[in-house]
Amino acid sequence: MRFPANACVAALKRAERLPAGALVRPPMDYAPGRRRDLRVDHIVDRVAFLGRGGAQPTRVELERLLGTNDLVDEFYLERALLSAYPVCRISIRSTTEHERGCATGVMVSPRLLLTNQHVFGSADEAAPSIAEFNYRFDVAGRPETSYRFRLRPDVYFFNDEALDFALVAVETQSMDDGTPLSAFGYHRLIPESGKALVKEWMTIIEHPGGARRQFAIRENECIDDQDPDVIWYMSDTAQGSSGSPVFNDSFQIVALHHAGVPNQDDQGLFILKDGRKVDDLSDVDDSEVDWKANAGIRVSRIHACVTQKAQEKNGCLAEFKAASQGGDILSNAYEGNGPGRSIVSNTRIQPGGGSSGARLVIGTLVLELNSEILARAVTGAVAPGRGLAVDPAVAIGDGDSSLVEGFKEPFVDTDYTSRAGFDPGFLGLSTPLPKVKDKTLIAPMLDGRTAIPYEHFTVVLHKERKLAIFTASNVDGSAAAKRPETGKDYTRDALTGLVSGQLEKWVIDPRIDAGFQIPDAFYNKDNGAFDKGHIVRREDVCFGKTYAQVRRANGDTFHVTNCSPQRGNFNRSQLHGIWGNLENFIGAQADTERFCLFAGPVLAKNDRVFVGTQRVQLPTRFWKVVCAVKGGKLQAFAFLLEQDVKDLPLEFQLTAEWKHKQLTLKALEKIVGLVQFPDLYHAADQA
Repeated sequence: MRFPANACVAALKRAERLPAGALVRPPMDYAPGRRRDLRVDHIVDRVAFLGRGGAQPTRVELERLLGTNDLVDEFYLERALLSAYPVCRISIRSTTEHERGCATGVMVSPRLLLTNQHVFGSADEAAPSIAEFNYRFDVAGRPETSYRFRLRPDVYFFNDEALDFALVAVETQSMDDGTPLSAFGYHRLIPESGKALVKEWMTIIEHPGGARRQFAIRENECIDDQDPDVIWYMSDTAQGSSGSPVFNDSFQIVALHHAGVPNQDDQGLFILKDGRKVDDLSDVDDSEVDWKANAGIRVSRIHACVTQKAQEKNGCLAEFKAASQGGDILSNAYEGNGPGRSIVSNTRIQPGGGSSGARLVIGTLVLELNSEILARAVTGAVAPGRGLAVDPAVAIGDGDSSLVEGFKEPFVDTDYTSRAGFDPGFLGLSTPLPKVKDKTLIAPMLDGRTAIPYEHFTVVLHKERKLAIFTASNVDGSAAAKRPETGKDYTRDALTGLVSGQLEKWVIDPRIDAGFQIPDAFYNKDNGAFDKGHIVRREDVCFGKTYAQVRRANGDTFHVTNCSPQRGNFNRSQLHGIWGNLENFIGAQADTERFCLFAGPVLAKNDRVFVGTQRVQLPTRFWKVVCAVKGGKLQAFAFLLEQDVKDLPLEFQLTAEWKHKQLTLKALEKIVGLVQFPDLYHAADQA
């Protein structure tokens, strides 16, 4: 991604609200066209790392560091492919073995995997999870065989919230066929700092959104290296990139990818790619956000934290320390080129001729130094303190300006015995469920029931289309029901249990055969075509007598049984979506703040097919029947809304056009086809 015009001047706001222990950094002063000057001591330090592990630096490598040549040697590509072996996809799993989310990790010793603390906040979170290596496509674009390893936090686990990293042991043999973990090698974490220079290109190896392995190459420029804890860079990362290793051009890890920073204006509003501004990103898809920078935690700080704070267990800490000295996948590849050497001792500056001002002499190789660099060197700009003057520090990580990338399952109460589903007596008058004309189309629960009960709502699922035939929900908008316990946090992030900025991963309902459900992966690998549209709106059913009941209802709406592909501007009222605006309008019509909603997609036989992770027919119309009590009598309002999806297979980012209208319930039944409402609703019809 590219930086916006105002770049990093106001990158991190509201720092005063940060918790103790948060990362601290000086404000960035990068702007397009401005080049932070490289100091001679920085160049010397960076050159010193080129020979680590026995590598022989080439003229092209050294010229690239000075910005005089952007070519790469052929071995750059070989190193890139080799460096990918220790990088894995992390499948974040629940105790019931279903996938809750995904991230990226990298082996940093023969047994230890490094990822983010916000991926594994505890050993218990890591215990059910899996590391999957070689999860990639082959040269022909076909999926290769991957190898899954169980995590072993019981053998070793250590994390640090302030630096956002976690170390966890991995089983030594794969679950699949006993492949040894050693086959994938590891990357050493070099304890010293100075492995990256401003304006140098970074390479990130990642599994964004749980996808097969990808490389973010070039377009990843180091833009600020003055923070003792964090390196800032521009890069193409996505949800699920948490825990990705950030490499320099020598493929030494310089940082652990930590967070993305969204663009904000002077008032603190978040700027989206289409120019709109919002004050909260919790309901905004990551693909719509104008991300202006990424932050990675320095591996030198991670190494120091581990050696200073971590306790030995099962020999893993000693192994980690030894691994930082060699034996890594690149050092092994360099074997035969001689022992690791420090070329900084053979590096010096000497007067130059012509306009260059000075030469950097590295062994027998001589490179010309810019006269501006020389001027700073001889006037004392290069000093033992090593650091340019900076403004007073501000902090990152407050959840407003630095969004942690992650992809996790929200809180879902998996004890389903308490779910009563839709209450037909909720309004004080009878509101029975509609009937499905052909019951053979219903996807049954494992216990044989055809109506799936959740907290305050019910779903009837189509077994072939894998979408709701209809949903029925009770709604109570009163303040007392929405916030039954004082002192509790009822925000979306608090109810879901996720860090601000993380995306919710929708879950399969274990009470129904998974073959009848469209998995969350379909919606996350669609090139941004769809929202995961709630048929039953989260806000509608988040009420109850206790906080636990509200939270349970919130989590229930994130089951994929309640999901349908919808365009982004369709179901978000704050984005002027008609569906959301209609719900807001209806909520103001009743005598009380209670009403009932029946809703679903129109599952037409001629709906177009979208081929993603599976073939799915896309509904183009959605319907809603609202029931309220007015003057002691039942009233019913039927609505039909239509979305334009004709452009989706080719042009995913076009704005959909919407039409909506109120119509008679009888006319709606004819359009829907599958559902029949009892006579009492027809008698209450207000059209």
